[in-house]
Amino acid sequence: MNDAMNARFETVCDAFRGQKKNSEADVQKIQVLEKKIQGLKVAQSTMARNDGASTTKMGVRDDALLARILQKHEEMKAKMDVATAANKRVESLEEALRVLKQQHEDAVLEAENWKKEALQTGNKRSRMATSPTSTLKIPSSTLKISPDATPRKTPVERVEDPSQLMQLHTLEVNALKELRLQKLNRRQEAEQENAKLKEELAKLAASKSVPKSAFQQKLDDAEGSAAKTGTGKKKPGDGEEGTRLTEREVFVKDAKKELGNKRKDELIEICMKEGVKYNTIPKTITDIIEKRVERAFGKKAEVQDISEDGCEPNSKEDSRNSADS
Repeated sequence: MNDAMNARFETVCDAFRGQKKNSEADVQKIQVLEKKIQGLKVAQSTMARNDGASTTKMGVRDDALLARILQKHEEMKAKMDVATAANKRVESLEEALRVLKQQHEDAVLEAENWKKEALQTGNKRSRMATSPTSTLKIPSSTLKISPDATPRKTPVERVEDPSQLMQLHTLEVNALKELRLQKLNRRQEAEQENAKLKEELAKLAASKSVPKSAFQQKLDDAEGSAAKTGTGKKKPGDGEEGTRLTEREVFVKDAKKELGNKRKDELIEICMKEGVKYNTIPKTITDIIEKRVERAFGKKAEVQDISEDGCEPNSKEDSRNSADS
C-alpha cells in the first residue's frame, strides 16, 4: 500500500517537475515573445509618428495650396469685374460718341443748308454770312484769289473736342433758328398790319358818300327844298341813321366781294385772326362779315347767308338800284 502510494506520489512529483521545466521554457518563450512584442510596439509607434508627421506636412501643404488657389480665384474674379465694368463703360462711351457724331452730322447738314440759303442772291442774310465775324464762310470756289498773293502755309488741323464742337454747332443752329423766328414774327406783324390797313380802307370807303343816280339826286334836292320850306315830311331812313345804314350795306357788299374769292385755308386763317369758329364756307363768310360789321359800326348786322357758289343773294335793294340805273 505504502509502495503504491509512494509510487503514485513519485509519479505526481515527476509530473510536477516536468511541468516546472516546461513552465520555465514557457517563461523563456514568453519573455522572448514579450521582447518581440515590445520591439514591434516601438517600431509601430515610430512608424505612427513618422506617418503623422508626413500627414501633417501634407495637410499643411494642401492648405497652403488651397489658400493660394482661392487667392488667385479672388484676384481673377476682381479682374473679371473690373474688365466687365470697363466693357460697359466703353460701350456707353461708344453709344454716346455715336449719338454725338450723329448730332454733329445733323448740325453740319443744317448749317450747310442755312449757308446755302444765306448765300443766295438777294438774301438779306448774305451779308451776315460773308462778314468776318460770322461762322458761315463763303465757299472757296466763289472767292477770287489774286495770282500775286503770297501763298500761306497750310494750317495744321487741330483735333477739337467733339462735345465742344457739338456745342458750337448747337449755338450756331440756335442763332439761325432765332433769326428765322424773328423773320416769321416780322412777317406775321406785317400781315396783321396789312389786315388792319384793309379794315381802315374799308371803313374809309364805307364812310364816303355812295354815288347817286340822277333820279335819286333829284329826290334828295326835292327833299332838301321841302325841309327848308317846312312843308316836306322827314322820311324814317333819312339823316345820320340812313347814312349809317347805307355805309353798312356798302361795307357788307364789299366784304362779300372780298371773302367770296377766298379759299378754304385763307378763310381758316381769317377765322383764327377774327376769332370766328369755322363752319361751312357760306356760314363762315356770313359770321366773318357780321363780326366785322359789329366791330366797325357797333351793332351786329343781319347778313344774308351766302350761297354755296360764293355769289351774293339778290336783294330788293339790288333790284331797285338796277332799275334806277
